[in-house]
Amino acid sequence: MALRDADTERVRSLSLLKDVGDASLSALLKAASIRQFPARYRLFVEGEQATTLYIPIEGAVELFNENHVRRSTVALIRSSRPFPLTSITADRNLLSARTLERSELVLVPLTVVHELIHADAAFARAIMNEMACDLCDIVEHFKNHRLRPGIERLAEWMVRSDQDAGGTGRFVIPYDKRTLASYLGMAPENLSRSLVSLASVGVSVQGRCVSVNDRAALAALARMESAAAPETCASLAPSSEPA
Repeated sequence: MALRDADTERVRSLSLLKDVGDASLSALLKAASIRQFPARYRLFVEGEQATTLYIPIEGAVELFNENHVRRSTVALIRSSRPFPLTSITADRNLLSARTLERSELVLVPLTVVHELIHADAAFARAIMNEMACDLCDIVEHFKNHRLRPGIERLAEWMVRSDQDAGGTGRFVIPYDKRTLASYLGMAPENLSRSLVSLASVGVSVQGRCVSVNDRAALAALARMESAAAPETCASLAPSSEPA
């Protein structure tokens, strides 16, 4: 089904497509669709054939894997970053994905993505940049899990979440606490105890509503060098186009 004019403009505004040439953008718009999904909808399953690249417009998505009764959250996506980027080079999904809340996603067939990577250098650079950012996130996540105790990981997550919410000292945990525990590599009961213990550094948690009353103390507990926002990955785009 063809995109409506309003939907076309929303897709055009995605950061992934900002430097794409007109011909490539036109081909993508003809193939893309926008769909709404309810909360906890399984988008794809680990091990099945990969056919689609997804780009969130609204909502939140969890990327995870499962092994019998064990479950691990690998990434939580709330911005308009495409996923799963591994599907571009692998013919199978390496993870499963589900929506965490009512979500609206752009769906692009992988066949079209592959064609545009070969045909449009700007699109190929954009995909490479997204892959590099994903790798940076994975490395930081891995280091945190290996080198830092759970209470530090939780404290840092809260500092970052407060930054993302505008630094007001008030934010809402955007998904259920079991998902947060899985993302932070903690058992749910350990997360609950850690949330209570954060009262000692001025954090108050009521349901999913969090109040940060001493940002410096929370950042110190997280062993963060500063409470500044983390650096974003650098763009791979060249400073000028070749002649």
